[in-house]
Amino acid sequence: MPEYPLRCDVRRAESTTDLLADLHHSEPDFAPYLLTAWSPELTAQDTVVLPYLALLLDEPLALRKPRTGHTASRRLTWHCAIRNTTGVELDDDDWYELTREVLDATGIEPDDDPAACRWAALRNQANGLDIVATVIRQDCRWARLHNDAYFARSACADFAYDHRLDEPGRLPAISGRAKSRNLRILSP
Repeated sequence: MPEYPLRCDVRRAESTTDLLADLHHSEPDFAPYLLTAWSPELTAQDTVVLPYLALLLDEPLALRKPRTGHTASRRLTWHCAIRNTTGVELDDDDWYELTREVLDATGIEPDDDPAACRWAALRNQANGLDIVATVIRQDCRWARLHNDAYFARSACADFAYDHRLDEPGRLPAISGRAKSRNLRILSP
């Protein structure tokens, strides 16, 4: 399997609280923090208590049962772990941009959708980012997450290509969006 500049793994979990607790463990020289979230008020706070963050993320799940009469199924917490394998340091603005691209590509929060899923982007490593979301939207409908792992990896490949994170001498990772670009072909 090839090594990509941005390694992206998507999985589901049963408990938002447990997942956030697992992600809170960080590198010895790095203090974990909340990079951004669905709510600007949440990211403006100095500190966020993890159980409170989990409660806020899971609020649409709690509202869904009285509205639909169905019990919640398992594995409603979505997790995308992104690791930068290039050695090139990304700043918070870069990680924020990558977060927005992954959320849009996967359907967690498409651009200009006020009723999208609730999510939070956490930095717990110098070279990584974790995005945690619930798959129930704020309007209590299921998010459309077909092929979400593929689209998350594609967004990471596009970001790596756009920011030239590919290693020297290596062909750029071409994903769905990059294929439509006008690539310059050099003649021999």
